[in-house]
Amino acid sequence: MSTLHLHHLENSRSFRIIWLLEELKLDYQLTTYERKHGLAPKAMQRIHPLGKSPILQDGDTALVESAHIIEHIIDHYDTRLQQGEQRHLPTVSDDAPNDDIMLAMVKDKQLRPDYGTAAYEQYRYWLHFTESSLMPLRMISLMFAFAAKKSPIGIKQVAQLLHRGVQKSYLNQSSEQHLQFLNQHLSKHTWLAGSQFSGADIHLEFVINAMAQTGDLPAKYTHIHNWLKKAHVRPAYQRAVEKGGVMTLNVLSRSD
Repeated sequence: MSTLHLHHLENSRSFRIIWLLEELKLDYQLTTYERKHGLAPKAMQRIHPLGKSPILQDGDTALVESAHIIEHIIDHYDTRLQQGEQRHLPTVSDDAPNDDIMLAMVKDKQLRPDYGTAAYEQYRYWLHFTESSLMPLRMISLMFAFAAKKSPIGIKQVAQLLHRGVQKSYLNQSSEQHLQFLNQHLSKHTWLAGSQFSGADIHLEFVINAMAQTGDLPAKYTHIHNWLKKAHVRPAYQRAVEKGGVMTLNVLSRSD
């Protein structure tokens, strides 16, 4: 039985982890949870105190945060073996020299360029770009929109004006700046880290797909749209959809 157990909340960031596991053809157990009033169910707090999605159990350890889980899986399970073979890399607690552990963690990965290369630096940058730069802009916009929608009648107009003001004075310009930067990068590279598809592409797809579905990804960003199409025709992505379900939006207006 696999030591990997993914707790997947429908329509959430945990889809990324299903996709990653499918790319690596790893064995894993999948438990899917339905949202309760748009939120993750309390049952997930029994697995990890934060109760957030995704949660990956690897043996006795419960991991949260998408980028952390992506790095953990690539560190310990991504090896260039023959198709059908699987090997869990040793951990520091196992009987293996630390030098051997570190070498196995940084070289010969399917979904991460070799450590110390220019492609590796691109991988690391774009992995953090998703949740540090692009997602916060998305979430701020959606939180203002949600607040305006749910405000009492007496202050609804004020909340709507505030939302439009923040959107116009800051969010639109900043989002445009980030999308232009990403589009320019993809005009020169097949994938985020260069010619090699990587975990950074998996991490970014969630927010770009969300923007495309809600009409917030203008057609002029042709290189981003082309990148998204290439990602969606990958066999592992299709298998992830079969197992985790199609992501339908407006998912990013909900808390997960």
